Amino acid sequence: MNNNVIFSLLISLSIPSLCSGQNSETTFINVNQLIDSINLNLYNNYVFPDKAQLISKSLGFQVKNGAYDLISNDPQKLAIQIQADIYKTHRDPHMIVQYNPSFELQVKGNTQQIEEELMQFKKIVKENNFTFKKVEVLPGNIGYLIFNVFVEFIEEAKPIIASAFGFLVNSDAIIIDLRENTGGEPEMVSQLESYFFKEKTPMNSIIQRANKDTTFYFADPAKTDGLTLSMPVYILTSKKTFSAAEDFSYAMQQAKRATVVGEITAGGAHPTMPFSVGQGFVVHIPFARSLNPVTLTDWEGTGVTPDFEVKASNALIKAQELIFSERQATAKSEKEKQKLQYLIRALHINQDLGTLPLDQFDKFVGTYGPLEIYREGNNLFCNIHGNISELVHITHNLFVLDGNAQIEFIKGSNDTYPMARLFVSNGGVFEELRK
Repeated sequence: MNNNVIFSLLISLSIPSLCSGQNSETTFINVNQLIDSINLNLYNNYVFPDKAQLISKSLGFQVKNGAYDLISNDPQKLAIQIQADIYKTHRDPHMIVQYNPSFELQVKGNTQQIEEELMQFKKIVKENNFTFKKVEVLPGNIGYLIFNVFVEFIEEAKPIIASAFGFLVNSDAIIIDLRENTGGEPEMVSQLESYFFKEKTPMNSIIQRANKDTTFYFADPAKTDGLTLSMPVYILTSKKTFSAAEDFSYAMQQAKRATVVGEITAGGAHPTMPFSVGQGFVVHIPFARSLNPVTLTDWEGTGVTPDFEVKASNALIKAQELIFSERQATAKSEKEKQKLQYLIRALHINQDLGTLPLDQFDKFVGTYGPLEIYREGNNLFCNIHGNISELVHITHNLFVLDGNAQIEFIKGSNDTYPMARLFVSNGGVFEELRK
């Protein structure tokens, strides 16, 4: 693994103990020299040469006008201000300016220290379960997986990955939650993609600016020890979804292998390396670009546009609703359709809580077959053969009766409710007249 990539991933995992800056309140910086070095590194390495020229011109203008004179003895503030000025000219979320003398020494190549950092980093990643946070099966046999970084150390992570996907192998659909995923390694992106294809499939290429070298990434079932997942895949995104997480989302979407649900992502497509620019400063510079084999472009600056754009907070419910609706459209029996409709309604429990006034609740009170509905305070209850449960509002006249049933009060003439319709989780529907 490229050592520079390790440092970039440390940043993305926000592990301050491995790359924290030094207190620098009394350090004086030669600003002219620093800006010249930043501009030279951008000129030689930045994936957009024309943008590098614009940034260089802008920073030169700032120096000429003394914009950094008052903070030249405070390197941390200076780094923040230089990055802010770069973003005013051209905003690239992968480009980061840091003051970190220790980190700069690592970039310059202290081999022994790099190896020690790598071992410590590997230990931290392992202790964090390679960032796999949750795997479970949701109602309706939907697999659900959360992980927050595409980490390196693929061989070490393989047992965790195989266990997670193996647990979900019998799911009817899988939701992969990347709403908090900040990116990571393209090799891990390729590894995870490989579980969802029966044949070797091109997914992305990374082209370096300096030498035009191209690295091709494939989804390859040979990497998964025989485990292939063929069910529909839904990927959840947010404005925080970034870099490698965008790579995974974009490639799976363009390959028609996943449906993306959520918010437009952050828009960082270019691999990045840290470059020492002297005096304790390091600049992370995107040095290559991605190229999708379907679109012949990438998501830089635009982000990944979801197939279904909703607020990130609503993405999980929306994805489940889409899965159930799709299955409902192809259901072969009315009972199966009712079962799926039950699951859809259950997603929206409490969505309209409090919209019905108490006098409306009172209109539901009565005996419907074996069901005795009554109100206590602000809540409705059901007594059936001595078993009492509180009704939880879903919407309008529809409530959850218990964990396996829903009840809808059917309106008749004169604003009365002469009947209740009972929906059971297995798809059964029963009607009870009010006595």
